[in-house]
Amino acid sequence: MNPSRHPAFWARTLSILLLFTTIDASLAQTETFDSGTDDGWTRFSPLDIVGASSIITFPDDPADGKAYRFQSPAPPVPDAGPARTFTFRDESLSDFYAATDILDWNNDVDQAFGILFRATSIGLGQTLGYVFNYDPQQASGGRGQIQFNIVTGEAAAGTIGAANLSLEPGESYRFVMEAMGTEFKARIYDLKNLTAPIASFHATDDSYGAGSAGLFNFYRGGEVTDSDLGIADTTFDNFNTGTSDDRVPAPGTWRGIEGWPHILNLSPLHRTTFHPVDEGIQFTISTLDEQSVDLERVTLTLNGRDITSSIIGQSSENGLQVTSKALQPNTVYEARIEITNNEGPAAITEWTFDTFSDAFLSSEAVEIIELEDYNFDGGKFVDNPAVSGFLANGSGVNANEGYVDREGEPEIDFFDHSAGPAGDDKAIYRSFDPVATQAGASETGSAEEFSGPDPAINDTIRSQYRNVGLTEIQVTNTEGGEWLNYTREFETGDYQVFLRGAGRATQEIHLDEVIGNPTEPDQATNRLGTFTLPNMGMEFNYRFVPLLDSNGAPVRLALSGTKTLRVTIGTEQEDRVKETTALNYLAFVPATEEPGKALIVTTSAQVEGPFTSDSTVQLRENQITLPLSADQRFLNISSQNGTPVSITKIEIINGSLVIEYSL
Repeated sequence: MNPSRHPAFWARTLSILLLFTTIDASLAQTETFDSGTDDGWTRFSPLDIVGASSIITFPDDPADGKAYRFQSPAPPVPDAGPARTFTFRDESLSDFYAATDILDWNNDVDQAFGILFRATSIGLGQTLGYVFNYDPQQASGGRGQIQFNIVTGEAAAGTIGAANLSLEPGESYRFVMEAMGTEFKARIYDLKNLTAPIASFHATDDSYGAGSAGLFNFYRGGEVTDSDLGIADTTFDNFNTGTSDDRVPAPGTWRGIEGWPHILNLSPLHRTTFHPVDEGIQFTISTLDEQSVDLERVTLTLNGRDITSSIIGQSSENGLQVTSKALQPNTVYEARIEITNNEGPAAITEWTFDTFSDAFLSSEAVEIIELEDYNFDGGKFVDNPAVSGFLANGSGVNANEGYVDREGEPEIDFFDHSAGPAGDDKAIYRSFDPVATQAGASETGSAEEFSGPDPAINDTIRSQYRNVGLTEIQVTNTEGGEWLNYTREFETGDYQVFLRGAGRATQEIHLDEVIGNPTEPDQATNRLGTFTLPNMGMEFNYRFVPLLDSNGAPVRLALSGTKTLRVTIGTEQEDRVKETTALNYLAFVPATEEPGKALIVTTSAQVEGPFTSDSTVQLRENQITLPLSADQRFLNISSQNGTPVSITKIEIINGSLVIEYSL
């Protein structure tokens, strides 16, 4: 279990916490709430006056400790304002950092929650200070935003910094902020990966110089007295404050509790693209004190395959330096590091990266379809189009050789819910069509170097664009049900297909073959597979996602000659996924058999099915492992290419079923 989520981990010491390279331990404070109390905190329940008192409880957290839950009921009358709860420490802080874990929240209500800081005059209608808060319903359909806000008279008095960010219900996160004079900085981490933030932003303000820090939630919608909607409900854990001369964390320098293992200096970082194979995987395991970590406690898994035998450890003054040279070229990896102790997992990091190269993706071996290069003029296409677009001065590049400003035919070349052109910066490539084409994805205040609205953050720019002075173009502002057609000529072969994109809502993107006439409306299609684009927090956190079949297994796609393929934005037209994706390109890569991945293993609770993919199944070379459970499970084992599978051995090892096989 990740130490950041394990109360026993936090309870060992109250010395230091979190993300900063040097901390004055005498001023740092940690509250785990594992005692089931909030002694030393002051509770403020503003709606006591109207009989809607805050409910503060200490539920069990996933790691057998205690968490800190705020339930703020709706008031019977609106006179005293909306539902809200505050707790805080009485000490006054000026320059400091604060952090807390968010374990759960009601994503269906219009609430805000987070950290109160530099607060004074705390009372009904009086509170002054700032809040660092997340709003899960900032936009309809569960599209969130995280903000710094000024508080005056216990009311919001202006947003001074923000980032569009949609957190995934059921996942846990860490909010980290620092205040240094008039400068405020924030970072948000997924608790499954504390080596790289999913979002960062900053703000500047000089209204308040010092005050208390604490936690809060409040209802921010219009149904103040509605007992179901006018509420706030948030579960926090592990609140920490401290001061430091050096608060700004560098990537990979996560700072945690002394005495427990931490994964530092990870390379490649989460979502790294074009990682050189010869650099392998590198990371440091440190307990942040004189204790050491035994290499035998470390497990490294790549794409479900245990490659721990490939790792090498070397002790240094900074901790145990771990390396693995087991990477293969031109591969997309889902990776996991696990460090165990006598009680089980003590630290976990999960991340994705790839070892493609710019040269490989631009070679004749790979078919790339730029998603802005959809058909035009009722089914027409350009095979192997030249890179085209417009320079900053407005002059065109390869304007007659590519797809720039070619006009598609609605219902034949594309379907979009909008009728007219996208306009402004959303139509910089296909300006006559409603399909939004943009140089990157736009967010509000989305990175530390930006403080204003709508900076466009682009994907890694490949050489064919860079060499002619162009940027990558993405299809953005998508909605469920929209589609785009692409006709290309394929070299005969088997391909694995990857979508390069980003999104801040989990979204299915389907790939179909058009088997009807691509020059006429009402085209018949055949489903080839689905890309499940995960919620990556922000719309510019790009990654590769593989094409999978209905069982969750990678698709090996046989293509030859001229094909018309269709990309469809999954689900119905709903606000949850509206304008949450940035789609760059499809990469059709020659299929290879990775050890352990030539096998397809699905499970079911009934012998007659249905059989589906199971995340607890681990595939290694010639071995299948899955944990035993009290529930009955049936396995369906087959190979991707139809080769017979022979089971050579079945045994139970350390609470897991281990099946050895040969192909």
